[in-house]
Amino acid sequence: MKVEVKVPLFAEGATKIKIRQWLFEVGDQIKAGDNLVEATTDKISINIESPKSGFLIEKLVDEDDTVLIDQVIAIIGDLEDK
Repeated sequence: MKVEVKVPLFAEGATKIKIRQWLFEVGDQIKAGDNLVEATTDKISINIESPKSGFLIEKLVDEDDTVLIDQVIAIIGDLEDK
């Protein structure tokens, strides 16, 4: 089953964050809780975790893209979804 990875609300009043670095490539196996991507604002750095174990099926944004809170940035799926 495919699951969307969304940008979490990381600070009250925050609306967007910049993708700094992907830590996995499409096709890589991931465990729930693994740090999937590093992101930053002008004040803080956060890691966005994988919500489930599986494979990184698709990256929907690139490094250096600015994304909104709750925006889908990746798809995690099972082996058959690859």
